[in-house]
Amino acid sequence: MRPLDEVFIKSAGLQPGDKPPSEPQQPPPTLSSFTPEAVGSTIAGPIGGVAAGQLKRLFKPTTDEQIRQETLTELLDPEHEAELTKIRTQAMLSEFMSVDPVISTYDPDEVTGAYNQVVQMAPRAAQQPAIMRGLLRRFLQQQDALEPHEAGQIVDVETALKKLEAPTQLPLVPKVE
Repeated sequence: MRPLDEVFIKSAGLQPGDKPPSEPQQPPPTLSSFTPEAVGSTIAGPIGGVAAGQLKRLFKPTTDEQIRQETLTELLDPEHEAELTKIRTQAMLSEFMSVDPVISTYDPDEVTGAYNQVVQMAPRAAQQPAIMRGLLRRFLQQQDALEPHEAGQIVDVETALKKLEAPTQLPLVPKVE
């Protein structure tokens, strides 16, 4: 008998040579014991996130309108938006650091630092790869310094992007011609 076995036998209140008590036999599960709610919550629990919601929805009868509303709510969730922004930013910076002939010559920490400084000044512009590539090149080449007129141009770009994002307000009453 191994030493650990002796410890476990003694902690169970048994004597060496005694047989451990057998566990009570439970009948095997039947098909009727698997309810949709039990299966959905058991499987969806470890999955988490959007997949869990989709899986639980499979076992819950809902109308098409309820499904559309739940899906829209999940897509417009601020956490979901933040995660997508993070993924897009990582992909953009990764591409710049591996493909761009100017940005790829700099240390990744330096590129990330420059990006973070630009984001503080122009968060919307930082999400536009065409704009960000030029900003990062200039910022890195000038050793993390921008001239005042360049900073003004970045603010102008940010203002223009903000206007593009703002919803246009439609008149509530149609015009009579």
